[in-house]
Amino acid sequence: MSITQTVEIPANHLLTIHVPSEVPEGKAQIVFTTMEKASGKAPTLLSLRGSCKGFDTMDAYFKRKQADKALEDRKYELKSGNS
Repeated sequence: MSITQTVEIPANHLLTIHVPSEVPEGKAQIVFTTMEKASGKAPTLLSLRGSCKGFDTMDAYFKRKQADKALEDRKYELKSGNS
């Protein structure tokens, strides 16, 4: 079950949470996601630009995965004697 609600955080940073009765008792996970202060909106794609610097391109990722698969296939062939 997932419940989402946007709330205003007061200056004292204290929130009171009333959980609906249909939520079973026991452990639960509460996740806080902040929104950009300037616009009051969630981060946009442009605001995230540059956050993945140093990561592979999709082509590089797939080439690496294909090479890994080929290596695994070759190891299997050698192990099973089908070289």
